[in-house]
Amino acid sequence: MRRSLIGMLFERFFARKLWGAWRGCIEVAAVPGCSGIAFLGDSITHQARWDLIFPDIATRNFGIGGERSEHLLLRLDPLISIRPEKIFLLIGSNDIAAGRTIDDIAADVEAIVERLQAALPGCSIYLQTVMPRARKMFERIRTLNLRYQQIAARRGIGFIDLFPALDDGKGMLKKEFTYDAIHLTGAGYQAWRELLAPHVLTARQG
Repeated sequence: MRRSLIGMLFERFFARKLWGAWRGCIEVAAVPGCSGIAFLGDSITHQARWDLIFPDIATRNFGIGGERSEHLLLRLDPLISIRPEKIFLLIGSNDIAAGRTIDDIAADVEAIVERLQAALPGCSIYLQTVMPRARKMFERIRTLNLRYQQIAARRGIGFIDLFPALDDGKGMLKKEFTYDAIHLTGAGYQAWRELLAPHVLTARQG
């Protein structure tokens, strides 16, 4: 599946500059050794007010809107430098929308996990499934999520299946959870919080 010309032009002339600015902010803001609970991903992670969602713990937001798994793989150094206790990874929605192959996405995600495990042996890593999006993407998301489950089992990391609780029964986000069929409303973030809380608020693995 090929990406649209509009999408490629948008990325080349606008998104890359924005991504660069956000990455620069993260690099400057990341305090080595500050620890905490880190959330890594795209705009769904980026837009979350983790300080309000989990007010009693130190959260670190490493989300950048619009990014794909291939981008995350190149910007792990600031995350590694803070030495987080736990990392919650959610990526792949933009990869699906861009028409990347399931094999390529899964390979990137496994490479991310492998790099984090090697650099942060004491960190608990949780891989989350891609949330529902457009109905036409349902089968590809389902296939990718199955691959994520296999990666988590193979790598011995946590696996959190977000899809069932957010699905409207037709492969899309429930209406009350989204304002554009992609991003989350407050209710959507509350539903996500309920899925994450048992893992975020428990003692570190190992």
